[in-house]
Amino acid sequence: MRVAILGMGAIGHVVARALDGRAELVRVDRTRAPLRDREAPVDAAIVTTKTPGTAWAAEVAAKILAPEGVALTIQNGLGNYETLVEHVGRERAAVGVIYVGAQLVAGELRATGPGKVELGRPSGGAPRAKLDTLAELLRAGGMDVTVVEDPWPAVWRKVVTNAAVNPLTALIRRTNAELLADPPASLVADCLAREVARVATVAGVRIGEDEAVKQWRAMAALTGANRSSMLQDVEAGRPTEIDAISGAVAREGERRGVPAPLNQAMTLLVGTLA
Repeated sequence: MRVAILGMGAIGHVVARALDGRAELVRVDRTRAPLRDREAPVDAAIVTTKTPGTAWAAEVAAKILAPEGVALTIQNGLGNYETLVEHVGRERAAVGVIYVGAQLVAGELRATGPGKVELGRPSGGAPRAKLDTLAELLRAGGMDVTVVEDPWPAVWRKVVTNAAVNPLTALIRRTNAELLADPPASLVADCLAREVARVATVAGVRIGEDEAVKQWRAMAALTGANRSSMLQDVEAGRPTEIDAISGAVAREGERRGVPAPLNQAMTLLVGTLA
């Protein structure tokens, strides 16, 4: 199987490590042309860029993906799948989530493990088969992989954790465990998680508010030593994913008549750090 990884940051490197030697890899970032003349298209294109690069990655995917291939986003936040659909079509577009703590330090990957992923099947028959093959390859590379028909509960559950943890760790410069151990900050995180649960529920994915609080706290405890990706971006002076996480929650809430003022506040505050 020929697989393109679009975005060679920390998550791209985690995926490449799982697939190395099991698939023919095409590594793509903004410094590398995706395909040379007369080179074969890819069977799968995995979008692993940070969300500011989604439009670029989707455009590249449309150029290099085989007609019956699958394009998969495993990025943080909301809106990435819709951008992918615009470029490759709903039949070939798939969305999933990945859980892994990862960081690139001087070009060296530091990761908490091979990672856990949950992938939703696309609507097209041939692309579905490609996704199933990709899932088997990732499993062979050590990843914990689940393939489901409806990925949106997993997407929204990860948004709960990201919205509760990432902005606050970036603002107060704390690890996940330090955030959890800070009573005032963790109370704000509880409120952020509850807002996401309310928005997710009206969007069609029922998440209880208490369930959302338990989830972010459990994930923060499990990944205690991690410095969130948003904190890493702020420290490195890079653009953050705040608009695709907190901003997207606030916009979806406004669209559906469910206010999310704390998520809007996080969007504004983290935006001042860029």
